Amino acid sequence: MVASVTMESTKIETPVVHAGNHGSHVLPSNSSLLLDPGNHSDDHFKSKMSPMRFAIRKYLTQYTDTQSTYLASWQQRYSTKFRDLYFLYTALLGSHTFYVLFLPMPVWFGYFETTRDLVYILGYSIYLSGFLKDYWCLPRPQSPPVERVSLSKYTTEEYGAPSSHSANATGVSLYFLVHIYKADFITLPLKCLFASLIVFYYMTLVLGRLYCGMHGLLDIVTGCLCGLITYATRMILRDYFFTDFKSGPFWWFPILSLSWGLFILFKHVRPIDECPCFGDSVAFIGVASGYECGDWFLQRVLPSLECGKYTDDGSKVFLRPFIAVPMVLIWKSVVSKTLVYNTLIKIIGLKDDRSITMRKRQEQQDLVKKNNECAGHVGEANIDIVARFIIYMGIPITVTVSCPYVFSLIGL
Repeated sequence: MVASVTMESTKIETPVVHAGNHGSHVLPSNSSLLLDPGNHSDDHFKSKMSPMRFAIRKYLTQYTDTQSTYLASWQQRYSTKFRDLYFLYTALLGSHTFYVLFLPMPVWFGYFETTRDLVYILGYSIYLSGFLKDYWCLPRPQSPPVERVSLSKYTTEEYGAPSSHSANATGVSLYFLVHIYKADFITLPLKCLFASLIVFYYMTLVLGRLYCGMHGLLDIVTGCLCGLITYATRMILRDYFFTDFKSGPFWWFPILSLSWGLFILFKHVRPIDECPCFGDSVAFIGVASGYECGDWFLQRVLPSLECGKYTDDGSKVFLRPFIAVPMVLIWKSVVSKTLVYNTLIKIIGLKDDRSITMRKRQEQQDLVKKNNECAGHVGEANIDIVARFIIYMGIPITVTVSCPYVFSLIGL
């Protein structure tokens, strides 16, 4: 029915076709459930998990063992062509790519703190949900009988619970709902309108994960809890422990930020089967660290550099994204990879272990073809983790330092 698109960061390709009950399948039916991670027998996980980890997984499987039957029945009852298309494309509003494009905008329009809050909420909700995904190793709803409607083949290769879409949507929706509630300059009718739009966005993303067959109820509930926890943690730390904290006076702050980010990434739990969600954790934690380092640099070196708001600079602020977005894309897609890898390998002297990882991954792929089941966990090369972390650090530094500096030079 609809062309399926595989996405990784900002890269878009076009492979498979997939849909609901009235056309071709968005994803081909699996010849074996074992091709999807999380569907092996208990023995597969028990031998590779600690007793506590396995006990938690065993307890939670009571909520996933029967989810495919009732979810397939629900899909058959409510599936239409319009809903397939609607939930297929609105899922992009909770995707990695959407947030990479959306998060810089408040900075360029003069709302630096808004982006800071959202970076922390989204970054750590992605990390927390990804950590639990890999810790629990729970399956997605089985297809068949469930029809998976998705633009991202990458996403279907992850474990199920918690839902990162639900985590992101919960954190972002709570943040804006509270801000709208506290905004004295917004009239009550407008508050009701904005709140209704946010709730509609939230319900679209959360219910869409069920409709598209990508998640069950346990996935949604635990994802929402992850979003709630990260939102509450950010607000508590901001308002009660680090009120008006300024990092600029402390020379060691960037070292601490970099070390913390790499520490929690290298201490990330190892899944049993291969799960690609760790890549998003690396990216978002890199963005959080880059935002901290960019803010530190501004406070220490360029304290007067900031983007004015519409009320100060007028309509010219709307021209800023036309300058800034290409700058971000140039860093991300043209400059960063060659620069970062050459610096890490040739200047710093880090070991390039990509060939070892590629060999192990090829061995796993050979086993996939032979045994018709998903690959065992190989993970990322250490050099790739560090490089991806630094590449994504560069995005908020470009957004908060380079772009405002260019704006000041050209009068925007």
